[in-house]
Amino acid sequence: NIETAVEVMFAKCLVDPRVRSFFERNQRKMQQIRKKVYQFLSGFLGGPKLYDTTNVKPAHYHMNITDFHFDALMDLYGLSLGELGIHADACKDFLAALNRVRKDITTGCTVRMELAFKNMEKGKDGLFKRLGGEDGINHFME
Repeated sequence: NIETAVEVMFAKCLVDPRVRSFFERNQRKMQQIRKKVYQFLSGFLGGPKLYDTTNVKPAHYHMNITDFHFDALMDLYGLSLGELGIHADACKDFLAALNRVRKDITTGCTVRMELAFKNMEKGKDGLFKRLGGEDGINHFME
């Protein structure tokens, strides 16, 4: 059942250093997040549509979730489903379906990284300048 898979995956997230920081919240907040994930997956996998999927991107936009983090979550979902005895083909299908929301979940971080890179190319990287440029960084590292 989806709810059990979410619980197993969340337990793994709390101890995985790649994603733990996204899941270290108070109990009340964690219950809300679990419920939303369950509702999203229910509708996403063909069950009752309990979650408005247009909320996926705005809900994750400011979280700085990168492809690295998303891949870690995919790993944890795969492990969780395997532990629950879900057939390997069903696991692959689930992960492929989940991968379709990758862009919605990682967009915020991607946009900010692209803007930072463009600013850096244009010499507008304020922190770099405040640190004294390359000389300041070298001095700091010594």
